[in-house]
Amino acid sequence: MAAGTGLRERKRAQTRRALHRAAVRLFVERGFDDVTVAEIADEANVALTTLFTYYPAGKVGLVFEQEEDRAAALVQAIRDRPAGTDPLSAIEAFMESRVPFDDGDSRSRELLDLIFSTPQLRAYVRQKWTDCEDALVSELAAEWHEPDGASLRSLARFILESPDIAAREPSPEGALRLIFTKLRRGWR
Repeated sequence: MAAGTGLRERKRAQTRRALHRAAVRLFVERGFDDVTVAEIADEANVALTTLFTYYPAGKVGLVFEQEEDRAAALVQAIRDRPAGTDPLSAIEAFMESRVPFDDGDSRSRELLDLIFSTPQLRAYVRQKWTDCEDALVSELAAEWHEPDGASLRSLARFILESPDIAAREPSPEGALRLIFTKLRRGWR
């Protein structure tokens, strides 16, 4: 937590983290479909209503500790990139920071396996990325001074599907790098 964060904010973050950790542990141990939100709330020592206050999406949302306006964060990552960094590199770095790529951490691999073995979770993750299409197209159009059209839209769609594609590979981080290397050769 950042210095100066108030007690209320720290407690909210602790509760959110406790719910997330309890959910992921139970899901990995027993399977997503075999765990109820009531069991997760009990495990985290909070009321069921508290669980839904923090995770209105219910079980699916519990897998993902932090929610963000992903489209706004993606656009900001492009705008705030270091001088001399192309937009695709900024997008790639952003994706690497959001997707649980396997960096040798067994918990990341377990979480990734859980996501990809559970249709609801996989659909949720894909939707979080594909919902960014309009914002990404708009930002790339502004960056490259090109009209919003089939070329930019197809690039954006492929970019936004790349986390799903990469995460299926034994080395997701390497797969994401490969995808973006190919994108740079084929587009821009």
